[in-house]
Amino acid sequence: MKNTIQIKSIVKHALLIAGLAVVSVSCEEENPFDFPTVASNGDGIQNLDETGVDCGGSSGIACPTCTDGIQNQGEEGVDCGGPCTAVCPEATPRFDELSLQTALPYFHSFELAESGKELTSFSGNTVTLDFGIEDPAGGDGIVGRYRRPEGDVAQGFSDFKFTAFDEPINFSEFHKFTLDVYIPSSNNFAGNFAPTVELILHDNVDDNFWQRWTLISKTIDPSDFDKWITLRFDGTEAAAADTGVLLPNNNDFYDNITIRIGGSNHNEAGEFFVRDFVPTTSFVAPGTPRADAIRASGVPYFFTFESGDASSGSNLVPVDTPSQGVVPSYGVADPAGSADGVARIYRPENGPFGGFEDFKFQQKDEPIDFSEYHKFKLDVYVPSSNDFTGSLTPKIELIFHDNIDSNFWQRWTLLDYTVTEAEFDKWITIEFDATNAEAIDTGILLPDSNVYDNITLRFGGSNHKAKGEFFVKDFVSFK
Repeated sequence: MKNTIQIKSIVKHALLIAGLAVVSVSCEEENPFDFPTVASNGDGIQNLDETGVDCGGSSGIACPTCTDGIQNQGEEGVDCGGPCTAVCPEATPRFDELSLQTALPYFHSFELAESGKELTSFSGNTVTLDFGIEDPAGGDGIVGRYRRPEGDVAQGFSDFKFTAFDEPINFSEFHKFTLDVYIPSSNNFAGNFAPTVELILHDNVDDNFWQRWTLISKTIDPSDFDKWITLRFDGTEAAAADTGVLLPNNNDFYDNITIRIGGSNHNEAGEFFVRDFVPTTSFVAPGTPRADAIRASGVPYFFTFESGDASSGSNLVPVDTPSQGVVPSYGVADPAGSADGVARIYRPENGPFGGFEDFKFQQKDEPIDFSEYHKFKLDVYVPSSNDFTGSLTPKIELIFHDNIDSNFWQRWTLLDYTVTEAEFDKWITIEFDATNAEAIDTGILLPDSNVYDNITLRFGGSNHKAKGEFFVKDFVSFK
């Protein structure tokens, strides 16, 4: 131990003498490296007419600010914290709420980079995703901003990837997804840039993952620009590009989820906002909430179509499907995007009733009293995808009749409404006023009728065998 100390002491003194010699030389000689510096916009010094270090003035380089939408100049977040007066957001109420839904396998709220479960941002993304951005619609929450760069980035296939999972994702139960998007109309959609949002499920085996992926695309109508809309990606019938295997059965390959906005195979820039990417088992709110609300009002009979049994109505239940002329599906997702459970009414081609296909409620044991309630409302959604160039018409008919024999049509009271083209692809409320509606055979007004024990709806006209698709909800009588 003593010898070690002596050696260290000798070394210390030698270094001290060498240092003094260097100091002595530097005092007596000129600095050989003291060359004059030429001012430029890249010298790391604020000079010339710069307003910041190597930026501003005639440099052509914008100086970082607290409003440039970029996390820079020591900011703790985008335009907040550090030198900025704005306090970076911390609250993530949507993430907190989603976290309570313990069955969700993964999700991301886009409030902050960390506001996801089992989903994180991939480090090599070719778009810029800024988290904690102020809601462009003026809401209290914070969202994500999706910025697609201009130029030859990813050969025109810029997208946002979540980090790949360690194992293939199980889509057997959760193969439906929702994503809230805000599309600013300030984007230039005149060229190749498109208001499309694509959800891509894929693997990472090699660079040819696009040959095997399952892709679900949505195109946003200009009427939905400049507001938040909820997109629903239904993978129930979505198939893999190479094998055709449906997503619910594709549980051995895909380990990655990607979101692409703005289309592909082009170099145009764009800006979007996103929030709340969530997988789900159903797009429909559980239960029959609309029926529960109407039931409390005391209406004698109604039907909401949320389910196919009595829980959806009061004193009205559909006849069994084999006896219907149409094929009803209850509690399906609202085609307009709400959480309402509605019914899809499919009128089959060459149907069982020879061109007079309809939807019937069960016959009542006694004639229905229409003396007080003889007005009716029905919500209808008519898709423009129907072919109305032939026999199929956008006509909705409400029929009151008896079941004495097969000639009930000779005695019924019928009201109808033809949906206009301007009313396609959205929910409309049709009101049927039977105050002055007469029975075909007797001319007796419905309020005075005491013979009808059945109510029927018909979609698409009659005396033809053309197919058609309609959606309905909330058939309600009122005074």
